This record gives sequence, C-alpha cells and structure tokens, in this order.
Amino acid sequence: MGIAYRADRLLGCTTSIWDGDIDAEDVQQHLITLAGDPDWPPGRLHLTDLTTVGDVTVPDPDLLALLYEGTNLSEELQVAVVVRSDFPPEPGPRFASATSQMSATTFTDVAGACAHLGVDAAVVQATIEDLREELRRRGS
Repeated sequence: MGIAYRADRLLGCTTSIWDGDIDAEDVQQHLITLAGDPDWPPGRLHLTDLTTVGDVTVPDPDLLALLYEGTNLSEELQVAVVVRSDFPPEPGPRFASATSQMSATTFTDVAGACAHLGVDAAVVQATIEDLREELRRRGS
C-alpha cells in the first residue's frame, strides 16, 4: 500500500508506517517528500511501524545519504521501529537497511517503542491509525 508519515511538533516526533510491499520507488518518493517537508524533522524522535510491511526493496544507499547531507540527523535522531514478532521471517531477512549510519531500536509493540522515546503511546497509536486510514484512502 505504501508509506505515510506525520511530523508532530508537539511530540517532537515523526511517526511513519510502512504497509504492504514497498519497492525502491516508494522509498525514494518518501525520502523526497521528507526532504521537501519544512516541518520535518519536528524533533529528534522517530517511530516507524513496520507491523504490516511485506517485502521491502530499498533504493541506493546514496539516496538516503543525500537526505542527511549537511546535517547531523543520522547521529541525532532517536529511532524506534515496531515490527511483528516474526520479522524478519526465516530463512533470511527480506529487509535491508538503507544506511549503516542510522541506528534504530526494535520493538514488537507500540507502547514499548513509545516508552523508549518518552512519548505518549495513546497519541502515537491514534496517529498510526490515522496514517493507516490515509493509506487505505490512497489505495481506493
């Protein structure tokens, strides 16, 4: 279905979801959108929900490097990623990191990820639900 995000200045956090199969073009478009968003990043916190992601194909790592060029975002961002408990499935990963510079902490629940980031889990969960609805509308 795609990638959707919301940059929330009050939380100081970007919340994003990746849903369904994601190809390199989806990721590229997402990065271009982020780069062009004057409200991004709203702070140093970032939570990505991958619980409904399928296969992921990432673009050339240099594209992500361009997003961070001239900034120290890769060192400053505190990233929490929520995944299914069976992710990545055996026998091997279907998801490859687009950069070795970015570090993220992985969780199997939104509440744990939010506690790690110090943000309100109810607000983030509501944002995730809104983003899923946005993707459903886009897909219709």
